[in-house]
Amino acid sequence: MLKSEKMREQFYPGTETLAPNEMRITALGTGRPFLRRSQANTSFLVELGNGDIFMFDFGSGSQLNFTALEIPYEAVTGYFLTHLHADHAGDFPNVWVGGWAGGRLKALEVWGPSGAIPEHGTKHFVETQISSWTWDTSTRTGLLPEVGQHVEVHEFDYATPAVIYDRNGVSISSFPAVHILDGPVSYRLEWNGRVFVFSGDTTPSQFMIDYGQGADVLIHECFNTVGQLMDRSGYDERTARGIGTWAHSSPDEVGVVLAKCAPKLAVLYHHFNDFDTASEIESEVRKAYAGPLMLARDLMVINVKNDDIAVRMATVSDHVWPNKRGHDKFRSAVRAERPKMSQWLADAELFPKGR
Repeated sequence: MLKSEKMREQFYPGTETLAPNEMRITALGTGRPFLRRSQANTSFLVELGNGDIFMFDFGSGSQLNFTALEIPYEAVTGYFLTHLHADHAGDFPNVWVGGWAGGRLKALEVWGPSGAIPEHGTKHFVETQISSWTWDTSTRTGLLPEVGQHVEVHEFDYATPAVIYDRNGVSISSFPAVHILDGPVSYRLEWNGRVFVFSGDTTPSQFMIDYGQGADVLIHECFNTVGQLMDRSGYDERTARGIGTWAHSSPDEVGVVLAKCAPKLAVLYHHFNDFDTASEIESEVRKAYAGPLMLARDLMVINVKNDDIAVRMATVSDHVWPNKRGHDKFRSAVRAERPKMSQWLADAELFPKGR
């Protein structure tokens, strides 16, 4: 399936340099709101030949797969949230604090939509997360470089299609997604003639038809069928239809969207991709769409170069440490003054370290 003869059958992190005009997309999380070992919650990483790296959503568990790619936290250019469900934003503490402890020497930059009320927006989400982790970050102050603790939030209007990022030849636009309440968005990244579109969570909408055209890779959500939700999840029919067709995109309706958008490669995520579910999902999609199609799996890697699109799986280690590139600067970076524990606690130390 769309595999370059010049590429290895597997992708091994750290062994392939991107060409100047190449894009690489890695699925960090592809599953449903429930975590399971085979599929983390939603997250996709986009690496570009100009050196930029972008993460779209960081659902719970997804950062385990990011770490496995052995990419320095410092190297990620920016993080883009589609909406604030836990399965799309739940790994914020790992992105923020984990990245800080793992060597990030710059502020964490997060882009995300507003909501119909301020409490539904990205700025409120990040601020309350930071407040909730005050004890955690206080214990790290003075031990870790001060700069890595900071977060810059770029909140934009969810309702207005617009370019929300334009740097280094990369343009990222947002447009509304139709998902339960006001607030969710989808993204379109354009760079060097390459186009990547990510739906986030959405039911089929005219917005995607309008802004999803001309994509090299279109990643669109696609839930399990109603029958699968009833049989495997134990839902009654009303609940299954509500989740699978009202809150999310059903496979047959996704096929209609893909046929109208006509991407070079369509990638579907947000379903449990099992040996006994995948064929039915694909069959439903194929009722309307006959183009190139992949059902996403965690650590699936897609390389886009010229007219060639290669799809492989990454082979990773379960025992990686954070990438050490840049740690010389990490060691010498400015620290703030360390907070002190109560003297009666310090007096109980068996091996005092000169606090």
